[in-house]
Amino acid sequence: MDSLDDKIDGLMRDKLISLIQENVVRIKRTTIKYTKSNKKHTLEHWQAVFDSYGKVFRNMPREMMRIEKEVRIKFVSPLTDARIIRLQTLINSEVEMLLHKLTRECQPEFEKLGHGDDFERKVEEARAKLSEGLEQQIQKTLEAVNGENEPGKKLGVQDIMRIYDVKESTLHEINIISPLQSINSILAKVNGVTELKESLESLQEGFRSLFQDFQMNRVNDVATMEARKKLKMEIARDTMTVREIVLNTQPFLEQLILPEDRRNSEVVRKSWNNIFEILERQEGRWAPVIPKFKPLYNYMCGEQN
Repeated sequence: MDSLDDKIDGLMRDKLISLIQENVVRIKRTTIKYTKSNKKHTLEHWQAVFDSYGKVFRNMPREMMRIEKEVRIKFVSPLTDARIIRLQTLINSEVEMLLHKLTRECQPEFEKLGHGDDFERKVEEARAKLSEGLEQQIQKTLEAVNGENEPGKKLGVQDIMRIYDVKESTLHEINIISPLQSINSILAKVNGVTELKESLESLQEGFRSLFQDFQMNRVNDVATMEARKKLKMEIARDTMTVREIVLNTQPFLEQLILPEDRRNSEVVRKSWNNIFEILERQEGRWAPVIPKFKPLYNYMCGEQN
């Protein structure tokens, strides 16, 4: 869990740096604009600077909790009370640092213009509004993440690795974690259908064969630049091929969970033909995988004929 939390924290730091840099650029443009119009020392100018910080405060909770939500849903990891406390501490700490910078930059100017009290009121309003926004975003994230992570909804990455005997690096390289999660959610819905048991096992065995072959095709001791270039192209081709097969399997399976009279035979045949053509393009290398996909296709087409 710590490694995932650390990963999320790193992504949040990058997002926060981006928001702060955008604010710096925005303030510079604002200052240039008011300087050119001879309004640099006006309340209007310093209110615009304050509003620029306000934009950061509005975006921080939403953007940082969006990262938390997306990563946890992807890795099927719950949002715990301890993590919420850590998030509140992290975000509030960053907020106070930005408020301190805002105060140092703007308060003297507001006071010079006779609006020191207004500035302090605006700061407190901004702090209260941000705190409220953070609580709302945490609650939304909690509902989204823990709702998605209810048992039976999505498999975690470790489960996918175990079922398909595939490395996590391979899943990320091909970018198929979400598609495989969706496929397994579909398979779970028909898991109790006795006549489908062997066909579904055969389908999963087909995926295992593809992933194993993909992982084995990594010869690193190539001597020449030409050979390295060729290997790189082969790996890129294999990556695209395996991803296409996984993506084409999903609409095929989505028809499987529909009532027989609502299945679209055209979608079934088109999805299968796409898979078949992709495998055939590999110069026969992955032809042995075709029979592992075929039982499920025959089952569905046999029902529709």
